[in-house]
Amino acid sequence: MIRTLFVSDVLPRRPAEGSVQRMDLVTGALAGLGPVDALFLAPEAAEAAEGAAGPVLPPEEAARFHRAGVVRVPAYAGLRALAGITARGPSAAYAGHQRRALAHALPRWATGTGHDLVWFNRERAWLPLRGRFHGRTVVDVDDFEDVLIRRWGEVGRGVWGVPLTPWQRVQARRSIAWWGRVHRRVAREADVTVVAAGRDAERLAAGRPGGERTVVVPNTCPAPPPAPAPEHVPGGRPTLLFQGSFDWPPNADAAAWLTREVLPRLHARVPGARVVLAGKPAPEVAALAGPCVEVTGMVPSMAPYLRAADLVVVPLRVGSGTRIKILEAFAHGVPVVSTTIGAEGLDVVAGEHLALADGAEGLALACAELLADRARRAALAAAGGRLHAARHLPEHAAARVREAARRAVAG
Repeated sequence: MIRTLFVSDVLPRRPAEGSVQRMDLVTGALAGLGPVDALFLAPEAAEAAEGAAGPVLPPEEAARFHRAGVVRVPAYAGLRALAGITARGPSAAYAGHQRRALAHALPRWATGTGHDLVWFNRERAWLPLRGRFHGRTVVDVDDFEDVLIRRWGEVGRGVWGVPLTPWQRVQARRSIAWWGRVHRRVAREADVTVVAAGRDAERLAAGRPGGERTVVVPNTCPAPPPAPAPEHVPGGRPTLLFQGSFDWPPNADAAAWLTREVLPRLHARVPGARVVLAGKPAPEVAALAGPCVEVTGMVPSMAPYLRAADLVVVPLRVGSGTRIKILEAFAHGVPVVSTTIGAEGLDVVAGEHLALADGAEGLALACAELLADRARRAALAAAGGRLHAARHLPEHAAARVREAARRAVAG
């Protein structure tokens, strides 16, 4: 039996986004090895949204764990924050703030209970709490922050899409260097590191020779239940679906680029094409709605939108990790057109599992060609479905989670 403390900087909100889906898979697999306690770190903004009592786990979420708690992380603002960011850069300064704030805030059961394993769902959760618990450690590095920051710069934006000022350029360079040091430290100090793709394992190996302490736990999508026939309307307008949480800045950037740059070029070839943006809303994405763009907001299930789509398009220009939205499309038998960044980390072959194109003109051309070729769409969808069934079902990843846990405890 392995007793685990799971530490997360993401609250289990529903409907589950990609990070919560991964959390659900990990904690479910760990529960098969023994009792799981869970500790969630919530920023003060999340607490304010919950009311004066602070953030709490709904009973149905708390019931999934042996014990569970939420710890508040105060907002980082004021002169002290400004001085810290100026001296150390934003990423390092905020990590230091978290460590100070959490020094005496953890529940006694979290620090006083003997755990065989402490599983940190991100290096962001590990940084402020490293060394605070007894037990072997696993750190899940499913995204690389330095990659995201660098890619924002490549599209002419500052960190998380803010305007790229000279000061932002300086801060971005400092944060990229700092996150690189963090990842090397994680590689050295964690008993086992977990990543979402083999390419990311190679990145961590640069900080620690030998790959035996890194386990690839791929992102997954469950097989959908038998569904009715696709909900295409005969003679209806060709539909491109881009699904995701649009309060995540890379998705918001992609939605704006798709509708403003790619769609007009597609209309030159397929005049009736329309785009559906489905998922958690953001004001800047809601403003993109128009005659050829539907913005749904939060939806209870993505399945009807996937069944109604001719293509899933993944126009990401900024990203890290792997894209669950592509796995959703594969699982539902929908052909995919993606940028290279959108599809990275997945073992896909361009032209076999999906179509890859970069640049607004290239993406529009790839969509137009697929919309005109029903047989090729069917072939891509079939190949994507086979890849999903072979490598990206939850049971595949759960087995790798248990492998990582046993490897860490064995030392």
